[in-house]
Amino acid sequence: MTRTNLPVSLSVVDLDAPLDGESDHSARVMQSYMIGFYLAVNAISDVYALVEGPDCVHVKTQFVQGNHDWLSTLTSVSGVHRIANTALHPVTLAASREPELMRLLARMGRHPAVEAVLYTSMPMAFITGADYERVCRETSEATGKPILHVKGNSLSHDWMDGYAETLIALAKQLDLSGGSPDPDKVAIVGHLFERNEADARANVSELRRLLGALGLEVTSIWLEGGRFRDLARVRDAGTILSFPYGRKAAQLVARRTGAKLVQCELPFGPPATERFLRQLGSHFGREAEVEALIDRELSEVVPALEWVVPFVFQDRRWGFVGDPHLAAGLREIADLLGSKLSFAVITNPEHQTRGLDETFRKTVETLIFPRTRTYGRFAAQAIARHEVSLVVTNSIMSLPISVATVELGFPSFYTHALFERPSLGFRGFLAFADSMANAIRQHELREAQRPAGSNHG
Repeated sequence: MTRTNLPVSLSVVDLDAPLDGESDHSARVMQSYMIGFYLAVNAISDVYALVEGPDCVHVKTQFVQGNHDWLSTLTSVSGVHRIANTALHPVTLAASREPELMRLLARMGRHPAVEAVLYTSMPMAFITGADYERVCRETSEATGKPILHVKGNSLSHDWMDGYAETLIALAKQLDLSGGSPDPDKVAIVGHLFERNEADARANVSELRRLLGALGLEVTSIWLEGGRFRDLARVRDAGTILSFPYGRKAAQLVARRTGAKLVQCELPFGPPATERFLRQLGSHFGREAEVEALIDRELSEVVPALEWVVPFVFQDRRWGFVGDPHLAAGLREIADLLGSKLSFAVITNPEHQTRGLDETFRKTVETLIFPRTRTYGRFAAQAIARHEVSLVVTNSIMSLPISVATVELGFPSFYTHALFERPSLGFRGFLAFADSMANAIRQHELREAQRPAGSNHG
């Protein structure tokens, strides 16, 4: 199984470097737009993708397969990879490429394992102005397979944009005709199915379980690791639940199908999950059912916290590194457990942070879309200044400071799930609290066994 190093190694960060952003020319702490596109392809089991770009396109699959997702099928030992590229070279940019593109797309579309093809391009190709939508449309007509164009935005956007833009392409181009919208049927558009492992599958199961407990049938979740043809079941939903990783796509689907649109927050943590359910209760006129459900769920969750809250979590200070939608829920989780989220590093651009309200920014020391050197110094100083004992982080976090960590979100290179273990909903909260409590106690044990006067770095 292929392994790569972390995209950013901070073990050698110069913590004395200036924090002035203009003088910091190190790389951004981020994952690229194309990798977000790969995550979306990875989340639809029988979709294949063609990228107009050089051979390095293939290497980028390692940020997903074999590192973040042990069950990914983006590449195959058979040589029939789900991510293909055109081996584009600068020499060929001046000539017409459309006939060759159509030939490659047709070859992929006619393969029996391929249900649909998604096509996108690297910036070096996109700026030449080829008519990609016409190429996809004509090839789709010739092969009888859906061939959809996903806009290339690698120069100015990150992985969350790449994932969202793929959902937008599906929302615009998927055949949604023939639906029979039912008031008791819902679909979720904008869910992040980040990998095919049991934690992501468990989140899907948890969402379906909670909605089913309210008498709602989930016709489709964009995305959930299923087949391409299952995406079209969104047309039978009377209500589209808009999740934060695909807001625009949800709007487009609702507009096309005539379904009602409900903009939901990510149900990460009990407070957010309660608001999510009460919002649905109000929309569907099922307030009593919602309150009964919340009471049942909390009666299972709260007793399990009796000992860990006072003896493990109370008066702790936490840090966070990752995407803004998880950050918002984590602040509430910390408050609920008697802790405090002291700092947050958001590894996405400013336009992705609309979900972080002013209260968050006023109460949590926040750094958004930093460069590597600035991030390294900020995080190290924040951990020391706030006496942080736990950092919830994606794989980008790596500092020469001893602190308990729990890996969450994308990418997660070093924590994997072989057994269903959600992070969303009430049960997901309990599993997450379990992970944090164990990380804190294990770190305390390691520190107690450390020789006196040893260097924590």
